[in-house]
Amino acid sequence: MAGQVYWGLNTYRSNPEIIGDPTILLLGDSWFWYPANNLASELAAQLDGEHRLLVLGRNGAEAQEWSTKYKKELELALSWYGGNAQALLLSGGGNDIAGSEDFGPIIEDNCSKKSSVNECYSPGQPAAILSRIQAAYREVIATFRRYNTTAPVFCHNYEKAWPSGKGVFGPAKWLKAPMDEAKVPKKFRHDLFVDLLEQLNASQEELAEPSEKLAPIVAIKTTGTLSDTEDIWANELHLKPKQFSAMVTKAWIPALKLAGVS
Repeated sequence: MAGQVYWGLNTYRSNPEIIGDPTILLLGDSWFWYPANNLASELAAQLDGEHRLLVLGRNGAEAQEWSTKYKKELELALSWYGGNAQALLLSGGGNDIAGSEDFGPIIEDNCSKKSSVNECYSPGQPAAILSRIQAAYREVIATFRRYNTTAPVFCHNYEKAWPSGKGVFGPAKWLKAPMDEAKVPKKFRHDLFVDLLEQLNASQEELAEPSEKLAPIVAIKTTGTLSDTEDIWANELHLKPKQFSAMVTKAWIPALKLAGVS
């Protein structure tokens, strides 16, 4: 039987029909919150048993906001439900590196004469932004560990998005717009964002190392799970419904079951 998803702490607390604590906690952005179809809904549908998934965060949430904008909701949820949770799932970092305000500083103001992805990065980037994202992950996981020392923490690195300029309701300013502004050559625009995602995965894997003392952490390398074509995308940053489903089937469910969450 499929599980149930509850978006927001107030939604969960105010529902008189819910019996028991959430079995899985999720914190993140639109990949958990996207309307109609998202990873949270697909996870609930594909996991065995009657799981209760409590989703925290919001559409557009940045990982760096976990300790500011979403701090109160997160700390309350973890203090109430962290101890009995079977797992904590994190989706963050995508919004930290998308859009003119965030993506713009990562690349040079004028990349028109650059001949590679690495040449297009601004000095100190993307190491600087990835360090801040990693710190946000570390802080959240450390808070979770105060209440639960054994449940696995899962994170992912999205999929190979294409800078198409397509948004949810018209044009978007996530990828193509800042690349247009910086005159990034079209021949390596896709590769530029893929490189950022690969480095995001590497920073997540660093958190899983024993020296961090935050384990168990599973950094799911979701980039490359699906076909690297534009037709799997509903817009610049969100997959089509069938592709969200395939992502859960191919990447998330095997990782969760391997860690004992089913």
